[in-house]
Amino acid sequence: MKIALMFLTLFFSACTITQPHVSEYRLAPKIQEQEYMAKQCRDKSLKVGQVFSSNVLMSQKMKYIQAEYQESAFTQSEWARTPNKAISDALVKSIRSSALFANTSTYKSRTKTDLLLETDVEKFMQYFEQENEKSYVEVVVTFNLLNTKNSKSLSHSTFSARVDTGSADAQGGVIALNLGLSKVLYETNIWLNGVCR
Repeated sequence: MKIALMFLTLFFSACTITQPHVSEYRLAPKIQEQEYMAKQCRDKSLKVGQVFSSNVLMSQKMKYIQAEYQESAFTQSEWARTPNKAISDALVKSIRSSALFANTSTYKSRTKTDLLLETDVEKFMQYFEQENEKSYVEVVVTFNLLNTKNSKSLSHSTFSARVDTGSADAQGGVIALNLGLSKVLYETNIWLNGVCR
């Protein structure tokens, strides 16, 4: 009888084991509204090509770097959407808000456009230092604007941002990554405005 009771207790306790709560975080950088004066591209259409990035940014796992070379993942935090897709959407939204082009479409669009913007996310990561008591993020993105008729590059540039986190955890990293991406998107529109003069 004792053995049966012990078995039932173990069985029911095994059924009630819960997984740790996983927090999901979004990339939603603030788009800085600004009026751009360039007029050369107002009659041109732009397609924002598929964003190139490492496989790390194509996963919902939230990775970080510590001790310079050690890459790890937060166990109780993840991205609500993959950073690759979220960065792509934010980029399109930011360029549309600039009103520099007659039309701005995503890479999924079948429409033919005058210009193509290639994007390569080189860094989008949180780094820990000083025995994990401090952390910062780095965002580095390279752009190449192409004429689709002859595939010639009209201009290319790299923008970067380093932002210290308010707290050395996943939430602090997400806030800083959003700030860094917002800065890069703002600088991208300034660069496109210069190209379109």
